[in-house]
Amino acid sequence: MTISQALSNANSGLAVTGRRAGVTANNISNALTEGYSRREAGLVERQFGGVKVSGVARATNPALTLERRGADAEFARNNAEASALVQISNLLGGPEDPNALFEKYARLEASLHGLADLPDNSTAQQDSVLAAKNLATGFNKISNAYQQIRLEADAEIAQRINTVNVALQQIDKLNDAIVSASTNNSDASGLFDQRQRLIDQVNESVPVRELQRADGVVELMTHQGVFLVSAEAQSIQFTPTPVITAQSGYNGGLGPLSGISVNGIDITPNGTGSQGLKEGAIAGFFAVRDVVVPEMSLALDALAFELVERFSDPALDATLAPGAPGLFTDAGAAANPATLTGIAGRLSVNAAVDPVFGGEPRRLRDGLGSLAPGPAGSDIFVRALIDTMKVSRTPPAELQSGRDLGALEGAAHLTTLAGAARATADLQLESSQVLSDRLIDAEKLETGVDTDTELQNILAIEQAYAANARVIQVVDQMIERLFEALS
Repeated sequence: MTISQALSNANSGLAVTGRRAGVTANNISNALTEGYSRREAGLVERQFGGVKVSGVARATNPALTLERRGADAEFARNNAEASALVQISNLLGGPEDPNALFEKYARLEASLHGLADLPDNSTAQQDSVLAAKNLATGFNKISNAYQQIRLEADAEIAQRINTVNVALQQIDKLNDAIVSASTNNSDASGLFDQRQRLIDQVNESVPVRELQRADGVVELMTHQGVFLVSAEAQSIQFTPTPVITAQSGYNGGLGPLSGISVNGIDITPNGTGSQGLKEGAIAGFFAVRDVVVPEMSLALDALAFELVERFSDPALDATLAPGAPGLFTDAGAAANPATLTGIAGRLSVNAAVDPVFGGEPRRLRDGLGSLAPGPAGSDIFVRALIDTMKVSRTPPAELQSGRDLGALEGAAHLTTLAGAARATADLQLESSQVLSDRLIDAEKLETGVDTDTELQNILAIEQAYAANARVIQVVDQMIERLFEALS
């Protein structure tokens, strides 16, 4: 090896160690940066000796990333559903909640017992009417709150779709930037990191698969095969709904609520199409809007319907006209199975006993259809009302009970139903979170930065730098001696 070759090799070594030091320092400084992938400088021999940096490669594990994204999407869906069920369960109240629906039933029964003991007492009569009105109002508030949860889910769908559409446009632009950087032999690692973060953002709402092209461009499609980024970014279509009632539904595209589509392809979760989304936050919020809350809302309606029917039994009150509602009504009318949906929001106390509407509380003693006061000390009708609360009846199928229930048992059953659904959702959420966290950690081990390893690399780089510097120093000394000898 000639002196010039040795000097050239040492100079190339110094250049490479400088580049490697920069890459390693960049790794260490970004060790805690979310979405950063470890960089590694690739080395190749030069044609006439020495080494050079062939490029900077990002650490990747596509198979593990795909698995991690699948777990992230499942967690996002489960989180949306579990959060809604927490709200549903809280609205019904727990065993020690004084405002729980069950407690409102219990207070009505207790007030009727007080009235039975003092049937001629106007205060006791008014207390029973107030307890009945509080129970009806409780149903109204819960029903309205259920529809508010659905409305918020609909708004969340709209917001997430807007975010996804913006991210898809940015991914498309990054594809072009990466191609340009590759053409100019520039380092595109930062662009790749930015694109991966955006894909993760999209994946949380709409699970996607990456299709890598040779030029560095990535195409995205849903797990059901609908392209979101191909030659260009696509746009997901959705129309938010300003008002949602118990009767509002998607109904396979026939109802007032919107589905979602891409270029006319229906990807609505739980829809009629074969390419509907299965996981991800958007699928979770669709489930909340169209399945989870409507199912619990219908169970609430079934309990309200049963309450109206229970007090409208013809054998209970001989003063009522045939078909007339009893103590509780569906917006003033008798219960009708054809209009069961939404009855909890319309539940009201019969105007015949409500002073606000010109009614008389004493009718809780004399019968709701009575035209004149009866015997002041009679407790017969009041005790019949108490008995009708205790008698077991077959509830509507929507209440999901396999046995006959008393009035308080029905309220307890509904609370248990919501609690069981919440517990199941919590278990699914916990399981999916454990899997997601495990895969996140596994991916970080493969693609993240280990500062201990990087510090070891720094030591090796320093040694390489010192060795190349020593070669240059020796060459310099040799040249000096040659000049001395020649002089």
